[in-house]
Amino acid sequence: MKNILIIAYYYPPLGGAGVQRTLNFVKYLAKMEYNISVLTVLNDGNTIKDDSLELEGFGNIKVYRAKQRKTTNILNKLAAMNEKRADSIPRNTSEGNVKGNGAKSLLKKVLKDTYIKLYNSTNIPDDKISWKQEAVRMGLEIIHNNNIELIYSTSGPYTSHLIAYELKRRTKKKWIADFRDQWVTNPFAKYPAIIKKINEGLEKKVVDSADYITTVSEPIVQDFIKRYKELNRDKLFILTNGYDEEDFQNYQLDKNIDKFTIAYNGTLYSKISPLNFLKAIQKLIDTQKINKDDLAVKFIGRIGSTAMEEINNFISINDEIVSIIDYLPHKESIKQLESAYALLLILWEGLGSDGVYTGKIFEYIRSGRIIIGIVPKGVARELITETNTGICCSPDSIDEISDAILNAYNMWTGKKEKPAINWEEVKKYNREEITNKLVGLIEKL
Repeated sequence: MKNILIIAYYYPPLGGAGVQRTLNFVKYLAKMEYNISVLTVLNDGNTIKDDSLELEGFGNIKVYRAKQRKTTNILNKLAAMNEKRADSIPRNTSEGNVKGNGAKSLLKKVLKDTYIKLYNSTNIPDDKISWKQEAVRMGLEIIHNNNIELIYSTSGPYTSHLIAYELKRRTKKKWIADFRDQWVTNPFAKYPAIIKKINEGLEKKVVDSADYITTVSEPIVQDFIKRYKELNRDKLFILTNGYDEEDFQNYQLDKNIDKFTIAYNGTLYSKISPLNFLKAIQKLIDTQKINKDDLAVKFIGRIGSTAMEEINNFISINDEIVSIIDYLPHKESIKQLESAYALLLILWEGLGSDGVYTGKIFEYIRSGRIIIGIVPKGVARELITETNTGICCSPDSIDEISDAILNAYNMWTGKKEKPAINWEEVKKYNREEITNKLVGLIEKL
């Protein structure tokens, strides 16, 4: 079997959604007897940790950790100070403030956009660039010592691809570049014009040099085709994210849920906002369509300062409904799905949203719980519809969101029948099946 070098910044003991794709590819490639060398970072002190994700028992996985140089970028320090300040603001607000303070929100948005543009101007292509020099040096040693035949790099961060580009340039090894998210056209990225031009040049080098490009959805593939007119379509492949069946061992699919519990599992930040969901909940309570005593809402994971303010505004009116649980080890977060009746998925309406699944959606569809999908038209809505695992509604429509929540509530009370999940469709997104598709590409090179 081939010897493969996988370049991934996010790898255990780092935690979070960005780890799962790489971790499961490594796990199942090793089970298929490929020899895997993982090149990751040694000393990231800012990212959440999840020691439960360490792979054990596979002798054909070797992990190498390249040191990231510490930077004294003043913007990094300001970001940390700003986050602490935002979380210390008192949240004692009236019911009217559930809708948010328009002037204050606008000012915060302008300041935040300005900050992000400055930040992106000093970190090209991203704030992991100080990892590159040592990673390239170590990567060359790994390729030589382990007789590496194929390089696989995954982003974000996009620095991973620049490392792989340099290694391919020097060694002429075959290379698969995996984009978990868009780079230049990422809807969360805010680049000043000149910095965007630099990133476009870097992205083009990667696209031109990689032997195959993989990504998670068709709209991202189409974005590449639109922007790179001479790009061979046969070079682009879709490998969606998925769920790991081993995470669902001892999972109670038919557990009795004695309270109408809605759980959100993941990060809330930027455009991923709970505001309209909370407004819809408030509407249902005010109109007495939902018994307040029946309801529980759980937010599990990291919450940005703006989203936390929105949640705390709601809590100030409804202090016994919402619970906030910090980031949990991965398998513990799966157990939280088991204790919910409905699972909340939030995307935004706008540029780039049609190609976004989010990593959590695949565990959601496997969970057997009803998904309340506050999602636009696009791949996430299509997946929920094809698997018959939930109810979808527009992110911008409070009425639609209210109706979706009420439908799920009526299923819980028994007034409405729960849909029959299309399990054959769900099984297509088993991580092992997705890895088999990656193997098909590996064996072509």
